[in-house]
Amino acid sequence: MKILKVLLSVFVLILFSCTSDRDIKSNTIIVNPQAVLIHYFNFNSLNSGNLDKVTSDFSATTLEASLVYDGTGLGFMDSFSPGYLLNARNNDLGGLGLRTRNPSDNKSLVLYLNTIGYKNPIVQFATARSGSGATTQNYSYSIDGINFITTGLTTLSFNPNQDPLNDLVTLDFSEIVEVSNNANFKIKISFSGVTATGATGNNRFDNITVQGNQL
Repeated sequence: MKILKVLLSVFVLILFSCTSDRDIKSNTIIVNPQAVLIHYFNFNSLNSGNLDKVTSDFSATTLEASLVYDGTGLGFMDSFSPGYLLNARNNDLGGLGLRTRNPSDNKSLVLYLNTIGYKNPIVQFATARSGSGATTQNYSYSIDGINFITTGLTTLSFNPNQDPLNDLVTLDFSEIVEVSNNANFKIKISFSGVTATGATGNNRFDNITVQGNQL
């Protein structure tokens, strides 16, 4: 009887371990331990009022990264408080974050993320929405600075939770060779859903990081 109990315990342990491994492999993107921080936006130094352009708080490249809220319509971007701790670096506080206001259906948050001197970039950020903010974010990228594509990108969209809940989005470009060592690398985040056309509401972003390996 004791031998039977021991064998049963070992079987359950093996079964649980295998299930855990499958969950990790299917849901987690592992960042290369040799990767370094290329660009970082923590937004804690944002000016008040409407923002036309935001530059990175840290960049390892000769050209800093930046972002704009591009398109047509009355939507604009500004800061919100408190920001998020998710994906923060250097023990940064959750001071401020960036929000893109509705109407957002004809606008996109465009990130200029040159990767000169680096390869295998992985982009991560914390995000959420207000109660009437756009329900879906759609992702694409550019390698020539003009045309946006989704080729090879495994995460094409995300439905953010309502603030104060926030989630980490990971866009893995490590297998897309063309974005490495590229001065024209851009990411576009567009917005959709029935609430994207509203006069109120916003999507929220904080602690945008770009990590990669030095060439």
